[in-house]
Parts: sequence; C-alpha cells; structure tokens
Amino acid sequence: LKRKLEIIDKIKAMATSPDEANKSYQEFKALQQEWKEIKAVPADKANELWRSYQLYVEQFYDLLKLNNEAREYDFKKNLEAKTKLCEAAEKLDEEEDVISAFHQLQELHAQYREIGPVAKELREQIWSRFKAASTVINKKHQQHFKKLLMKWKKDMNYLVIQKLKI
Repeated sequence: LKRKLEIIDKIKAMATSPDEANKSYQEFKALQQEWKEIKAVPADKANELWRSYQLYVEQFYDLLKLNNEAREYDFKKNLEAKTKLCEAAEKLDEEEDVISAFHQLQELHAQYREIGPVAKELREQIWSRFKAASTVINKKHQQHFKKLLMKWKKDMNYLVIQKLKI
C-alpha cells in the first residue's frame, strides 16, 4: 500500500507540467510496471487506490497529448514560416542587383535559423529547397565578382601595355 501510494504521488507530480511529462515518460512507464508487479494491498483500500492511480495516469496522458498537439502546431507554424522564406529566397533570383540579393539572402538565412524545427519527415525537404535557392544566389554573387576580377585584370593589362609603349 505504501509503495503504491508513493507511485501515485510521483505520477501526480509528473502530471502537472508538460515539460516534465515529456522528460519523465520513461520513468512513468517504469512506475506503471512497478505498479503492476505490486500485487497485495489491503482490500478496503484497493478501489480507492485504483481510482486514484487511474486518475493521475489519465492526467499524465492528457498532458502528453496536449504537449504533442502543441508541438505539432509549432511544427506546422514553423513549416509555414520556412516555406515563406524559401519563396522569398527563390524570388531573389529575379533581383537585378546581385549584391543586394546576396545581402537579402543572408538576412533570410538568419531568419531561417531563428525559426524552430519542423516535423522530422519534412526537415530535409524544406532545408534542401532553401539551400537550392541559396545556391542560385551564391553562384550569381560569385560570378559577379569573377566578372569584376576579369575586367580588372583586362584593365590592368591594358594599362601595362600602354605604359610599355611610352
């Protein structure tokens, strides 16, 4: 009886906080197993004990369910936000000013990092989409500076040749 009352108290404590519910799930399962293994309790306490145990087990599961629903909602909102960032990054390909596009992309990357996670099965897909749009802008940025370097080298060669003619 004493140990079963202790188990009920522990489960009751776990059923008060969503964060604790997730962290203590394995402990909860161990307590349930221990509860099952304890057989004999005074007959006059059995029904009350069982009702109390069931109440807190149900509260614990309700808390887990609420926590999972909240997490799924967060995942959905995060996916929506990251999808909008992907769209914005893809639209940067239309930007005439390559330098501006690159700087805007850096801002989008900062925002992407600040948004929380999405569902595991969608993480790679949404990141790949964002990364692909980023690659387009990064290549344009690199090409821009490569062209400037080529022009500079050409101009420098011209100046050297002109100086040699003098």
